[in-house]
Amino acid sequence: MSIDQTAEKIALAALKVILDRGIKRSSLTDVAFEAGVTRVTIYRYFGDKQGLVRAVCRRVGEIFQRVAAGEPQDTFAQIDDRLNRLGMELGCLPQGNLLTRFEEIHRLYPECYEEFRATKQDALDQFFQQALAAAAREHTLRDGINLAVVKAMFGTSVGLIENPSLIASNVPLTEICSTVTEVFRHGMLKAL
Repeated sequence: MSIDQTAEKIALAALKVILDRGIKRSSLTDVAFEAGVTRVTIYRYFGDKQGLVRAVCRRVGEIFQRVAAGEPQDTFAQIDDRLNRLGMELGCLPQGNLLTRFEEIHRLYPECYEEFRATKQDALDQFFQQALAAAAREHTLRDGINLAVVKAMFGTSVGLIENPSLIASNVPLTEICSTVTEVFRHGMLKAL
């Protein structure tokens, strides 16, 4: 197994353990057991628990980056598909309440959380600009719409994945992203 494969295997095991047990109740021993490696291997790749938490945050951040990594000429339909893929990929993560765990990471490892938030925000900013460009190319952008307001609404809408009331109600991430897609599309584009 290559170095990258081993690191990915450990990061996925850590994500599973953290989602299942929470940060405080998860140990490197638990992660090592789940990944089928030794604690020494985890230390070699990630240094300590904070390094492992950072890897988990990066792993989730990569989902947002993949969604933002479109082609300059993507159509708005392809933009929609990518936003829906965000929900699907987040929904494919190991079972557990990802949003609650990120609240815990925010409290215990704020620098890891802030790195994740910056990655996520950069990806969402790129995605928004691509959506805007696609709507402009297709001449489907509503006339007179205030783009600053639309961007703020988009950021707030995608931010719903971190909303405490939605976390408590266990609304699936796929449903949140699907709803955001519908609201985003119908609020920004001309009626078809």
